[in-house]
Amino acid sequence: MNEKEAQELADLLKALGEFNRLSLVYELCQCKAPQNAMCLCEYCSVDASGVSRHLKVLSQEGIVSSERKGREIQYSLNKTEVLKRLRKLIEFIEAAPSLET
Repeated sequence: MNEKEAQELADLLKALGEFNRLSLVYELCQCKAPQNAMCLCEYCSVDASGVSRHLKVLSQEGIVSSERKGREIQYSLNKTEVLKRLRKLIEFIEAAPSLET
C-alpha cells in the first residue's frame, strides 16, 4: 500500500469513524430509495443542519452519492465504491504474514 492509498483509506475510515456518520451509513444501507436529510434526522442525535454536514463529509469521501431534486438533495449509499475501498484494506491484511503461534 503506497502513501496515497493509505491516506485515502485513512480518510474513509475517519469519515466512517464518527458515530452519527456511521449511523447514517447504516440507515442508508436499509433504504430502498434515496433519502433527504430531513428523513435521516431521526437516526442521529443531531438536528437537520448537523445531518446535512455529516452527509456532506460522507459525500466528499465518496461514501454517499447525492442528487438534487428541486430544493432537496437526495442521498444514497455508494455501495460499490465503499466495498471496493474496504476490500483493499481486507486484502492488505490478508496478505500480511501471520505472526500468531
